[in-house]
Amino acid sequence: MRKIIVAGNWKMNAGAPEDAAALAKSVVERVGNVEEVEVAVCPPFTAIAAVAEVVRGSKVALGSQNLYPKDSGAYTGEVSGTFLKSLGCSCVILGHSERREYFKETNAFINEKVKAALALGLLPILCVGEKEEEREAGKTEAVVKDHVEGGLAGLSADEAKKIVIAYEPVWAIGTGKTAKPEDAQAVHAFIRGILNEMFGAETGESIRIQYGGSMKPGNAKELLAQPDIDGGLIGGAALKAEDFEGIVRAGI
Repeated sequence: MRKIIVAGNWKMNAGAPEDAAALAKSVVERVGNVEEVEVAVCPPFTAIAAVAEVVRGSKVALGSQNLYPKDSGAYTGEVSGTFLKSLGCSCVILGHSERREYFKETNAFINEKVKAALALGLLPILCVGEKEEEREAGKTEAVVKDHVEGGLAGLSADEAKKIVIAYEPVWAIGTGKTAKPEDAQAVHAFIRGILNEMFGAETGESIRIQYGGSMKPGNAKELLAQPDIDGGLIGGAALKAEDFEGIVRAGI
C-alpha cells in the first residue's frame, strides 16, 4: 500500500522568514499530527531555516524547491544538498517545469540532481509533464516518457524505490485548469508502466506518483481516489493553510 504524500511548493512566495514561519505554524497546527498522509512544505531558500524551527517535532517534513548537484565549490548563487540537509530538509523538488522552462534545465542535469539527492539521503520529487501545445499535438506520452527515463537514468531498483514522481501537466499549473480525474489517472498509469519496465513490477508498483496541476480541496478527493494517484504537489493552495489542510485530509 503506497502512502499518500502531499507536498506544498511555495515557489517564490512567503520568502520573508516571519511570513514563512507564520504560514508553517498554521500548517503545523492543522495537520502537524496527521499520520495517515505524508506531509511536506517546501519554502524558498531564504525561509528554510525559519520554517525548520516551526516544523521541528511535528509530522510535517521540510523540503527544498531545488539543489545544485555538487557538495560545495565555486558555484555562485547555488545551494547544495549538503547545505539543505544541515538545515533539516528531508526532501527536494527537482525538474519542475518552471526550472525546465526558465532556466533551461535538461534531463541530464536533472538526473545529476536526482543522484546527488539520493546520495545524501534526500527524497527527490521528480517533476514531469507536458505543455499545452504538446498535449494538443498528441505528444503527452512521448514527453512524459522522455522526462521519466531521462530523470531516472542509471538508477538501480533500490534507488528508484526512494524517489517520488510528480506528474504536472504544465497547462494546469497555476491556471485553474485541472486534468479530469480519469485523464490524470491515464497518464499516471502510463508512468507506472514506464517504471515497471525500467525497474521491474515490484519496484514500479511501490513508487509514489503525485498529481500537480491546480489540485485544491474541491477536487482533491476525486483525484486521490484514482488507483495510481498517490498524492499531490501543491502550488497556490499550499499558500493557504486551510486549503492545504483540505487537500491533506482528502487523502485520509
